[in-house]
Amino acid sequence: MMKMKLVMFVLAVNLLKVNSLIQEQEQEKDQQKTQDKSDFIFEIIDLLFTRIEEVKTSCEVKKVAFSAALQPTVVKSEGVGIIGPFSSSSTLIHGHIITNIGNAYNPNTGVFTAPVKGVYFFTFTTYSWVKKADIGVSLYHNEQEVLLIWEWQDSGDNEDYGTNSATLVLQPGDTVYLSLPKGFQVAGSVTSNTHTFSGFMLYNL
Repeated sequence: MMKMKLVMFVLAVNLLKVNSLIQEQEQEKDQQKTQDKSDFIFEIIDLLFTRIEEVKTSCEVKKVAFSAALQPTVVKSEGVGIIGPFSSSSTLIHGHIITNIGNAYNPNTGVFTAPVKGVYFFTFTTYSWVKKADIGVSLYHNEQEVLLIWEWQDSGDNEDYGTNSATLVLQPGDTVYLSLPKGFQVAGSVTSNTHTFSGFMLYNL
């Protein structure tokens, strides 16, 4: 009879231990579920804040527009100076700022850098005052020429204008600039904005 009671006691103790282990495991599972839910919620919150910041940044840089004029470093007459020809292609630095909303255009380098992915419109007018020379400029997207405006200026037509435009899809950090081809010449004025480069963002993508 005593042995039976002892066996029953041992069984009861073991059952209590098993129940205790089961409860601990269930508590651990509940805690893990709670932790997983918390981690998931925090991840969602982080994603929301990230998206909010992206939208804010996008809204801030929607206003992107610039116009700048080319001015010569050496003036010959009537405020006009010749730029070029050079032995290699050279970026034309339109250093006189007319408008630069968003500061995406750098007047020190002559380069426009896209702040966000979007559709952008660029236009330029080139001016020349020279006889018997190649005149014109190229519009570049990064290192690739998009278009070229060119003319042989003869002796009977020493003053001329040319203009062109392009719509480009740009990624953040893409650059757009005007380049003076090797051997070409253009002119600029310190009194009038005769040679200009302009652009603006139509909409972001």
